[in-house]
Amino acid sequence: MKTQAANEGGDALQGRRPSGLFLLAAAVALLLLGVLGLDRARAAHTQALRAMPGASAELQETRGRQQLAQRNRALLEVSASVQQHAQRSFILPSYWSERQINMRQQSLTREQFNSVLLSTARSSNQLLKLEEFDVAVTHPDEGLFDLVGGARLPVLVSLRGSLKFRIADRPL
Repeated sequence: MKTQAANEGGDALQGRRPSGLFLLAAAVALLLLGVLGLDRARAAHTQALRAMPGASAELQETRGRQQLAQRNRALLEVSASVQQHAQRSFILPSYWSERQINMRQQSLTREQFNSVLLSTARSSNQLLKLEEFDVAVTHPDEGLFDLVGGARLPVLVSLRGSLKFRIADRPL
């Protein structure tokens, strides 16, 4: 009986061995998969840490570009508004013409000088943009704004710039 019981016990152990070995192999395989997964996760974490400064710099650059784009959009809106105002006010270049003025050290009487000044006065139909303007008396005793003893001495005038004048109430 002992032999029979031993055989039965041995058979029972032999039946358990393959399932125990199978469980052990499965546990080792799961452990290896876990180790491989952990290794990959560490590598991905290291790679992400290396990429972080570059991503931060790119984010800052992108934010700067976004702010620039917003400023450009605001400028375009203001520009469109100014263009519409210019069109309503008839101050577009197609409404105006330009004439260059160049007088260098010309001797003029005070009456002639007054008429030159009046002809260049700003109005709704003309604008004067001067680059140079100089008036001088020709006699040391005479003042620019007051005459000496009724003398009619000329003044020296230098005038250089451009006169813009309206040529039409609508574009040509």
